[in-house]
Amino acid sequence: MGRSNQPFRFKQFEVCHSRSSMKVGVDAVVLGAWADIESANNILDVGCGCGVIALMCAQRNPSVIITAIDIDYSSVAEASYNFEMSPWSERLCAKAENFMELSCCGSKNDFYGYDYIISNPPYFDSGIDNPDSVRLKARHQYELSPASLIRHGATMLNKGGKIGLVAPFEQYDKLITEGKVSGLNVVRSLVMTGREGRTPKRIFMEFSHELSDEVKEILTIESSDGSFTEQYRTLCKEFYLKF
Repeated sequence: MGRSNQPFRFKQFEVCHSRSSMKVGVDAVVLGAWADIESANNILDVGCGCGVIALMCAQRNPSVIITAIDIDYSSVAEASYNFEMSPWSERLCAKAENFMELSCCGSKNDFYGYDYIISNPPYFDSGIDNPDSVRLKARHQYELSPASLIRHGATMLNKGGKIGLVAPFEQYDKLITEGKVSGLNVVRSLVMTGREGRTPKRIFMEFSHELSDEVKEILTIESSDGSFTEQYRTLCKEFYLKF
């Protein structure tokens, strides 16, 4: 059996991810560990894939209710299975839904009022309109991008609610502007570098309607010798078996 067919095991749960549009990866795990979701009562996970971020949020917050959505039916089926097998199945639900349609057409009673909207959205834009595979479709900005997540998500938050996402580092200024246009402010950010001394690749951002000074953080995954940094170990120690 190939590695992609093997479940990814964390300390308190495991994730099957062979059928999902996106596999378990560093971006998703860092976002799930970093997001400020401890006081949230309900969370919307947009583009949930195999459901790893939703599961991490359920582990971190023992009372939160999480709805995970994706346009890919195989991803929703696999996320549903992962949720059912987890210790928090009663608080997790996966649905085949289009986020853009929810924010534009959904009734307020059905879809609005989230304390936290979290997403590892597609961000690789190569101009391809018809990707050949489910994974490519997930990776491309086909129907969802960091900017559209901010724009549409801004209308779906409770008072004090937040949007947390990951994007390419070079999109930082663009997304700040997008947030301002949508009435959102950046309250936290995390610049992630793969290895010490290299150029940052990812930016994790948290938006809110409330005014607040931005708390800026930096995360380096590996030291120059290839070992994991203590900061990365501390952030993800409740999840990775190797930590």
